[in-house]
Amino acid sequence: MDKIERLRIFCLVADKQSFAQVAQKMSLPRSTITYAIQSLEKEYEVLLFYRTTRKVSLTHEGSLFYDEAMRLITQLKELNRFKYQIRHQQGKISIGLPKRMATQILIPHLSEFYQDYPQVKVLLNGNDDFSNLIEQQLDCVVRVGQVQDEYLLQRSMGNIRLVTLVAPTYIQQHGKPKDLQQMEQHFAVDYHVARNYAEYSHLEFDGQRIKVPYQLLVENTEAYLQAGLAGLGIIQIPAFDAQYYIQSGQLIEIFQEIAPIFLPVNILLNDRKYRPQYFQAFIDWLENLLKQQFSSLSIESR
Repeated sequence: MDKIERLRIFCLVADKQSFAQVAQKMSLPRSTITYAIQSLEKEYEVLLFYRTTRKVSLTHEGSLFYDEAMRLITQLKELNRFKYQIRHQQGKISIGLPKRMATQILIPHLSEFYQDYPQVKVLLNGNDDFSNLIEQQLDCVVRVGQVQDEYLLQRSMGNIRLVTLVAPTYIQQHGKPKDLQQMEQHFAVDYHVARNYAEYSHLEFDGQRIKVPYQLLVENTEAYLQAGLAGLGIIQIPAFDAQYYIQSGQLIEIFQEIAPIFLPVNILLNDRKYRPQYFQAFIDWLENLLKQQFSSLSIESR
């Protein structure tokens, strides 16, 4: 008999004020009930009950012990409820990922996941800042670009192409850049999450990093995209962020003849042995979703 079972017996005896009634209720010999109480008294060196031939009542120390035992049993019930939730696919998933990936890809398709797991809550941290899996108590994060974190598991979602874009209004005012040697005559929109000031912005290509003047610095992807649409400079952004605007002609891709950069996309996870089945299903579903989206936009590279 483990300690939790002995504590349950103790609480029942305290409630019913009878060893015999508890033995009958639990279909156990009275000696087993007596042993459970005596073993607790011996372990904790305290007298729990006053015993007479007619009545059993708690001592003062027994009353204090009863309060603590009931609190412990209640907590155990909560843990069992947690096990029930896991078994019945109830729970929550907290995920961090870039804002526009959340709004353009995850949110529009999330109802597909809920069809199979309607009782799972998704806590979405859609932020352009660097999401810290441990400090922000997230279950997983999606990161675009190289990852150097030896303490986290990485699961590849594929690679996305970085596209270089300008608005028609920019071309009307400044002309269309024809080659990289002309870039000092043009303007980019600079983008830094922490607003790190630098004299120039930079455009990245395969094996090349080009210095470009800028007039505007922004600190989130949405502002960066809107600045490009407003004709305030050249922008360079993952293709899924701008696919709609490219197709509608609001942004024009330039330097298509130059080899672009492909950025890896990874899901990062804690090295946790026991994961709820619904969480593993979510990761599998998200991987398939991202790969389908990248493939359908012709922006994935193997």
